[in-house]
Amino acid sequence: MRIRFGIAALLGAGIAVAGCDLRLNQDAEDKSAPPEVSEQPAETELAETPVEPETTSEAAPAESETVRPAAVAVKAEIDWEAARTDLASSPPDDDSSFNIQSGSTAPPVPVLLPTGPVRPAGASDGQQPQFRPVPDGYFAVFPGAEYNLIVNGTNLVTDIPGEANDESEDMKFAETTTGAIVSFSRYGADYMVEFECLGSGAEGGDCVTEEEALAVAEEIVISGTQ
Repeated sequence: MRIRFGIAALLGAGIAVAGCDLRLNQDAEDKSAPPEVSEQPAETELAETPVEPETTSEAAPAESETVRPAAVAVKAEIDWEAARTDLASSPPDDDSSFNIQSGSTAPPVPVLLPTGPVRPAGASDGQQPQFRPVPDGYFAVFPGAEYNLIVNGTNLVTDIPGEANDESEDMKFAETTTGAIVSFSRYGADYMVEFECLGSGAEGGDCVTEEEALAVAEEIVISGTQ
């Protein structure tokens, strides 16, 4: 019985050893075999994002705006020779209300004033006409019952670079909020005859018509010069 036990033990040990060798061989084969790669037939599709081209953000050049040259007041060149000639040939106004200086003390422009017949009727409060020289010319005021007549003369004329000055002697009529104005040029100077309406309800040109205003302005004559 001892012999049988020994053979059985040997057989069992041999079988165990053989099993171990078989398992080791299988493990070695498993390790030497390349790993299986799982196939993925479907590839991930990436959404294409549109790329906008780069643009340079430059402001469009603004259209060139037409800039008008600034108007400036300049001293006019006075034709004193023509003014003296006209004064010498004009009859004296016996109804002159004030003495106008002559020569170097005279105003810087020839003095034009309305003649006696076209002056407004005197104001009821007895106001007297006024005459005053100013650095660029003069102004005269003739009070009246319906309107005050104001005459201005100046050697400051408006000059716009690139444009010809309007030296026309044509008289221009315009209504104002207080009456009316007639303007014109003569001897190189600018003159303005203003009709200042008086009394209640006299607004705009109600106190004088265009024909009346032009008739008064046309009767204005030279009354003094250097």
